Amino acid sequence: MEQYSDDELPSKTELKKEMEQLQEYGLQLMALKPADLARLPLNGALLRAIEEARRISAHEARRRHAQYVGKLMRDEESQRVIPALMEMKNPQRQRWLQDWQERLVELPDAKAADVLVDEMVARYIDADRQTLRNLCRNVLGARVDRDAGQAAQEKYRRERKKLSEYLNNLERTCLM
Repeated sequence: MEQYSDDELPSKTELKKEMEQLQEYGLQLMALKPADLARLPLNGALLRAIEEARRISAHEARRRHAQYVGKLMRDEESQRVIPALMEMKNPQRQRWLQDWQERLVELPDAKAADVLVDEMVARYIDADRQTLRNLCRNVLGARVDRDAGQAAQEKYRRERKKLSEYLNNLERTCLM
């Protein structure tokens, strides 16, 4: 005969705290822009509920709707959303991209950039290695010429902006 133990079951207080946390995640999801929502692995019912929240303006109705979204997040499919949401809100992601670009600019030549390119490709699976290598090579080539004059400085800024736009696009389109 199996013995019954209350220690294996969560208490009511623990369950309430978990539900409140899911409601908080629901409120965070409801506050996201549509472009950010598209980056998350949302299932159909949860996505519809979040889109419906956009038309709710009354405070009490939004609170009840957040409870509903929290209830939908109990689903096992929706549990994938929480780590992706936390990663999206991580302030270190953007800082990491800036640090990466600064390390690239400090390199002596384009051959040394291969290690940084490998690091970026490992972090973002959607990154195109050839495009990234070309952008890095262009930035490093323009860096050498930036002391030459105004046109060279403009070329350096333009190449750096292209690299930055590509990296920001990677950041927007894929989560680790």
